Amino acid sequence: MDIFSKNKLLTRLVVVLIFLNVVSIGFQWWDKLDNNGRPPKPEINKLTAILTKELQLTPMQAESLKKIRVEFFEKEEILQQQVRVRRDSMNRLMFNEQTDTLLVKNIARRIAEYEYLTQMCRLEQAQQLKSICTKEQLKKLDELVIEMRDYFQPRQRNKPPPPPDK
Repeated sequence: MDIFSKNKLLTRLVVVLIFLNVVSIGFQWWDKLDNNGRPPKPEINKLTAILTKELQLTPMQAESLKKIRVEFFEKEEILQQQVRVRRDSMNRLMFNEQTDTLLVKNIARRIAEYEYLTQMCRLEQAQQLKSICTKEQLKKLDELVIEMRDYFQPRQRNKPPPPPDK
């Protein structure tokens, strides 16, 4: 009888441990998905460190770069939140019984405007960065742009190539 009660205790303990492992893996997975493919906030410091080293930025330039990046991420987050809200409302309207096509088109236009504003923020960020760099640093930055994009968007590297056009 004692052996059976020990087995029940061990079985319950194993089940609890499996459950805890699944929950912890789920939290880690959820945390990775939560950033929408963007670098998390600590990546701002990492990017600044990489660019400071590669471009040989002065401490003043590095501080300016960090400030530019933080401002960009704040603006981008606000704009992306607006896009998400509009897309959610557009999806609700599109799959409603009676779809108001004109309203859906207007919402789609607003989404496109927010996406445009996001790209304009990228342009503004680039202009600010160009203003703090020397010509040699800009030349080196030009070489690093694609490499940095790939580094901060690992999902892009794992995607299969698009099918050929027919």
